[in-house]
This record gives sequence, C-alpha cells and structure tokens, in this order.
Amino acid sequence: MLPSYRDLYSDFNAALTQLALRPQQQIVACLGGGADSQTILDLLDRWRSEHPQFRYLAIHLDHHFHPDSEAWASGLVADCARRQFPMHCETLPVPLGARVSKEAAGRDARYQRLSELVEPGAVMLLGQHRNDQIETFLLQLKRGAGPKGLAAMAQCITADAAERPGEQVWLRPLIGVSKAEIYAYAHQHQLFWIEDDTNYDTSIDRNFLRHEIVTRLEQRWPHFGDAVLRSAQLCAEQQQVLDELLGAQLAQWTRSDGALAVEPVARQSVVTQRALLRAWLQQQGARMPSYAQLEQLRVQMLHTGNDRQPQVAWGNHYVSRTRERFLQLHQRV
Repeated sequence: MLPSYRDLYSDFNAALTQLALRPQQQIVACLGGGADSQTILDLLDRWRSEHPQFRYLAIHLDHHFHPDSEAWASGLVADCARRQFPMHCETLPVPLGARVSKEAAGRDARYQRLSELVEPGAVMLLGQHRNDQIETFLLQLKRGAGPKGLAAMAQCITADAAERPGEQVWLRPLIGVSKAEIYAYAHQHQLFWIEDDTNYDTSIDRNFLRHEIVTRLEQRWPHFGDAVLRSAQLCAEQQQVLDELLGAQLAQWTRSDGALAVEPVARQSVVTQRALLRAWLQQQGARMPSYAQLEQLRVQMLHTGNDRQPQVAWGNHYVSRTRERFLQLHQRV
C-alpha cells in the first residue's frame, strides 16, 4: 500500500539550490530506469522549466546484464524524447573477473563512463534514497567497516565545485526520501519506469536486506531507519574531523611526489599509524586494503630495517619503501 502522496519538488529544489550553481553549468540526470531515477528525471524536468539558464542532459548506460535491457533502454529514450529532454544512451560492456561482483564492476564502470561523458563541473544527479542509505549502512556493518564505511552515502560529494569549476558534483537529492514516497510520486505523475525482476533476488546481499531484514526491523522498531540515518551522519562527521586532523599531519610528512616519510609515522601509536596509512592511501587514490593487508603494510613498512626491501600488494596497487625510508604507492599494469 502506497503512502499518501507528497510532492517531492521542495526536497529536490532545496538540494539543488544549496549548490550556488553557475549559469550554463550542466545538470545531468543519471538514469537507471527505476522509479527512483525516473522521479529524479521528472523533478529535473520541472526544475528546468523554471531555470533555463543551465544546460541539461540525461544519461543511460546499458550493461546488458538483463535480457530485456535493450527494450528498457528504448523506453527511456522514448520517454526523454516525449519530454524533449536531451539524452545520451549507450551500451557499456563490463569486463567481469573472478572474485569481482557483477554489481560492483558495473557500478565502477558506470561512474567512470559518466565522468567521461559530461562537461567539467557538471552536477550529476543520482536516485539513491532513504532505503538505499539504510541498506548501505547495514552492508558496511556486515563488512566490519569503520566510520568512513558506516557514513554510507553522502548527499553531496565535492559540493565546493563552485570554487573549483572543473570538478564534478555528485548529488543525491532524495537521500532523505523513502522508497514508498518515491513510488507514490511516480504513480501520481504517471511516470515511465522499469521494474527489474532481479531486484527481488534475495541471493544478492542488498536485496536480502531489503526484503527480509529492514522491513522486519522497521516493523519491530518504527524509528529504526531514523536511528540508522542519524548514526550514518554522526560517522560522516567523525570521519570529516579525522580527515582534517590527519591531513594536516600528512601535509608535513609527504613529498611533492606523494611519497610518505616512514619515521614520523612510526613514532605514532599503533592506531594512529593505521589511521595515517589509510588517509595517505586515500589521498593517493588507492582502493582501501583489508584490515589484515593494512596491518601487513604497517608492520613491514614501518618496523623493518633497511636490510629489507618490503612490498605489500592488494588489488591493482602495491606499496614499496625507498632506501631513504619513504613509502611509494604503485599501480600494477
């Protein structure tokens, strides 16, 4: 049963107006085809009529993960044509390897291609909502994540792009809106959207949480979702403070080429050593290693003599140590 209809335009408008947008800045609806991203498209179409000073685009990338994906893409193209809304649609094959989930590979490829297709400084609108945030928090909890992971999804990433015009902004205007409210909006406005039957496959972790766990938790504790969102926000704030403090220290100990001095890090407590190494790897753009890999990195790089030439590898990255006792991050070809 759908909740009573609530117009989501005020939420959408508030999220966009906080950005201090520049005239002719590009605003992009990233379309997956579900009710969430189609609601984003409809709200952006309404916003476009009031704000003609910006440039608009919708993008759909088809991974061909589902046998009906071509028909779905055609439906999205037709919907944008009906709205006279500029659109780009293309097929984006995703190379899959052992031990790499199809969903994760698709997400990484999609974000990379979206970044390539838009103008510098574009605002990218994503359809994630309150239920997605709760599921992400629980998935990170299952993985044993710290504050950074438990912060889940930020509403806005790189929100200071007005000061740095070349940087893209990733915005989730409906992150505080429930899935039920989005469906109510989609039905009220008779939107076109796709129901992907794989969203009901509970062998996928996120779907299992969505259909088997979160519903029961909210039935037992009606304010459970609010508590999760509050915890995620507190984790995000704690992580921001930590990033600022660690960043100030790393600025003193990192060379212009990104290499990190070993000795000042090694003089810190064990927990601070780990935090500094995580922050350094994040600054260098590396995918985070597991806790065990990070501990191996800490011990071998900080606490062995120059008679050793350690290397620690994970994923596509590895760290080595120079004879001058600086850590260097490398990417494997």
